[in-house]
Amino acid sequence: MMEKEKQKAGNRMVVVRHTTLERLSHYANIVFLTALLITGFIIYLGIPYLSYRDAYAIHIIAAAAFVAINWIVVPYSSIINGRLAEYWLWPSDIRRLAKILSGFFSGGEYPRYTIYDEQGRRFRNRLHPVTKLLIYSHYIALFIVSFTGLVLYSTTLTVLDTNISGVVLKVLDFIAPTLSLSGLGLARLLHLMAAYWFIVEIIVHVGMVQLDPRKFIHLKSMFLTGKEDLMQDPTAEIVNTKDE
Repeated sequence: MMEKEKQKAGNRMVVVRHTTLERLSHYANIVFLTALLITGFIIYLGIPYLSYRDAYAIHIIAAAAFVAINWIVVPYSSIINGRLAEYWLWPSDIRRLAKILSGFFSGGEYPRYTIYDEQGRRFRNRLHPVTKLLIYSHYIALFIVSFTGLVLYSTTLTVLDTNISGVVLKVLDFIAPTLSLSGLGLARLLHLMAAYWFIVEIIVHVGMVQLDPRKFIHLKSMFLTGKEDLMQDPTAEIVNTKDE
């Protein structure tokens, strides 16, 4: 599904930057990741703000929702909206990242990374190159936290007559002795490391990328309207396939 809503009048060009499903997924990710981190550290550190039983129950529910959103809803939304290619790190993203780093020290011009194809009525790229790197690291951490979470939840979790958590535990048991740990001990360590990475990701994503004044129009789109005026976006470049 391409962007169906575009208005161009005078010096305005309003397009849909974030679909409703993308925005709802983003809201849900914020809520469930926050719940996961809070309850996870309550369980790990024994903080007495919630009983272990209540914290554990909230943690499991939030984990199931967070995993479903990231493994099912987000990829589904990207595919049906024809935006999957935007998430790949292309050579152009590497060049933009190099210009960003170079400009940070030299004061050079900030590269435009919001690329909109007027003829095709679609974005060729919406994401900051650092955001793309964060997405890759996010899914690596998500993979780790998902499978270690299965083991920590139950060592006998069976799906279609296959002990999934048992298979994961065997892999961990094979690796763990090199670190002088048991398989379960390694699962806990990796689970904790992934949790800390999510915190780092939030700091970088929100503090260093999203709070860039050039991106305020994108924040408004994500959290409120879903739309943006490309003529008012300092990160935007409008291209036309007819000219290529």
